[in-house]
Amino acid sequence: MDFTRPELLKLFFILPVILLVFYIYYLWQKDILEKKFNKMTFDKINPNHSVLLKLIHFLFRVIALIFLIVALVGPRIGTKLKIVNRDGVDVVFAIDVSKSMLVEDVAPNRILKTIQIVSKSIDRLVSDRVGMIVYAGEAYPLMPLSFDYSMAKLLLKTIDTDIVQMQGTDVASAISLSNSFFDKEERSSIIFIISDGEDHEANYEEEIQMLSKKNTIVCAINIGTESGGPIPIKKGGVVNYKKDQKGDVVISKSDSKSLREIASSSNGSFIKTQNTNDAIDFIFNNMMGLDKSSEEEEVYSDYEDQFQWFLGFALLFILIDLILTQKKTNFIRQIVKK
Repeated sequence: MDFTRPELLKLFFILPVILLVFYIYYLWQKDILEKKFNKMTFDKINPNHSVLLKLIHFLFRVIALIFLIVALVGPRIGTKLKIVNRDGVDVVFAIDVSKSMLVEDVAPNRILKTIQIVSKSIDRLVSDRVGMIVYAGEAYPLMPLSFDYSMAKLLLKTIDTDIVQMQGTDVASAISLSNSFFDKEERSSIIFIISDGEDHEANYEEEIQMLSKKNTIVCAINIGTESGGPIPIKKGGVVNYKKDQKGDVVISKSDSKSLREIASSSNGSFIKTQNTNDAIDFIFNNMMGLDKSSEEEEVYSDYEDQFQWFLGFALLFILIDLILTQKKTNFIRQIVKK
C-alpha cells in the first residue's frame, strides 16, 4: 500500500497537540469541580456526570480523526504489475552529520545546505537507483539503493546532527558502507561524499582499493568556507557555542585536502562550493560520464483507491459518538441561567 498524497501525513502531528489540550482541559475541569462544588450536591444536580463517558467520547473522536487523516492521504493498493526497463546508474550520497555541519558560514547552515543539494538532485533523477548513508564517528545506512524517490525525499527530512550519536568524521566507514550498497557489478556506480572535510580520518586507502575493483568512483563536494565559524549548540531554547578546554570558542573551518585526496585516488572529481545549483550540476555531470545499464523492475501500473474504507470507519465512530452524546444536564442549565 502507498499514498497518493504522502505529504499530508504531517497532519498526524496535530494529534499530540489535541491530546495535550484535552489533558489540560481535564485537569482544569477537575480542579473546578473539587474546589467550587460539594461532591454530594454536585451528584444530585448532575447525576449523569461521568468522567469515563467523557474519555470514551474523546477516544471515539480521536479515532475518527485518525481515520479521516488516513482517508485524506489517499491510501491505495496496486492491482496490476508491469515490467519496465530503467537505463541508469547507481548513486549513493554519503552525508556528513558531524556537529561541525551546524556552522552557519553557509546559509542557512552546512547540514541544511547539504540536504537541499541532495533533495534537488533526487528531483532530477529518472532511471537511477539512489541510496543514502549518514556518517560522523561511524556510518549508518539511511536508505538502500532504490528507485523510490519519494521515500528518499521523506527520509532526507529526518537527517540532523543528532542522528548519529558517536561524533567524529570516519570517512573510511562511510566509503566502506557505501560500497556495500552496490549489489550489481554490471551497473556503473558512484559515491558522492558531501562534507565540510573537517577532522576526516586518513585511513581510507583500503576502502578506495575495494572500490577500484568494482569500478566505483568517489566524488566529493566540500561545503563550508575556509574562514569557518563557531559551532552552535542549542539547549533549552538558548544558543551557545562549542568551546575548547581553555574556554575559547571553537572555530570550525572547512578543509578540502582529504576530500581532494579521496576523489583523486578513486578517479573521481572534487568541487568546493556554497552554491546549490553548482553542486547539482557537478553531480549530474559526473553521472553523465558513466556507462548506463538497463535494469528490469516490476512496478504497479494500476491502483485501486482505499480511502473509502477509512472514511467509512471515521463516519462510524462519529455516529457512535453522536448516539452516546447526552442531552444537557440540569447542572449545565443552572450554570447558563446564572
